[in-house]
Amino acid sequence: MTTLQAAPAITSSRQRVLDAIAHKQPDQVPVDFVGTSVTGIHVSCVAALRDYHGLEKRPVKVHEPFQMLGLLDEHLKQVLGIDVEGVFRRRTMFGFENKDWKAWDFNGLEVLVPGMFNTRVGENGDTLIYPQGDLTAEPSGRMPRGFHFFDAIIRQHHLSDEHLNVEDNLEEFQPLNEADLATIKADVDFARASGRAVIATFGGTALGDIALVPAPFLKHPRGIRDIGEWYMFAQEPSRLRTRDLRASDRDRPGKPGTGALDHWKRD
Repeated sequence: MTTLQAAPAITSSRQRVLDAIAHKQPDQVPVDFVGTSVTGIHVSCVAALRDYHGLEKRPVKVHEPFQMLGLLDEHLKQVLGIDVEGVFRRRTMFGFENKDWKAWDFNGLEVLVPGMFNTRVGENGDTLIYPQGDLTAEPSGRMPRGFHFFDAIIRQHHLSDEHLNVEDNLEEFQPLNEADLATIKADVDFARASGRAVIATFGGTALGDIALVPAPFLKHPRGIRDIGEWYMFAQEPSRLRTRDLRASDRDRPGKPGTGALDHWKRD
């Protein structure tokens, strides 16, 4: 007599991720693509995956233009066995919202980009992109000709060595407004309804993240925005102390060589 074995219970995507986080053995390794900006897939790879799996041929949306990451629709998520649903801020690294999608030719591949994804081609063939889509501002990103993602353009015009102010590097860290909160709530509700684990990157907590230091989303960034300068200040805070001592040395009367900076050097 044949004994029928009960079919194994199917673990939900959400539970699979929770088990892995809790260091429990899941039924299989959880999969995350495009749940965050650091687990995303380049838009050209998303298009290639759609072709490989025989899905409808249509332009892929670029939801993270800095790295040119593409969105996965529900069909591709199911084919790849995605276990995570991502929630993002409504504004991109270049400061405009992901809405009003339009077609754009990306190295011969038609993709969809946000409406304020405004670019110009420089004399050397580089593609320049503008903060908040404002073509009257300085470009904040550059994609070299034939390349596949943008590099931040350093715009450090307001830095004064004698008047360094930490608040200048905090101007982009602001409380969430009502529109941001409403968008996050709607996106979280939608993601949770998918049955997948939800991972949310709300932004505004990455102080010192080197990708954010140049502030490609601001039209007129203040403070230390050069990556080299940032690293030097982070590794050598004594540079700030040296500036303070030089200032006090200039203000102190007496013969050369007797000021605060000279005492600091001897110590």
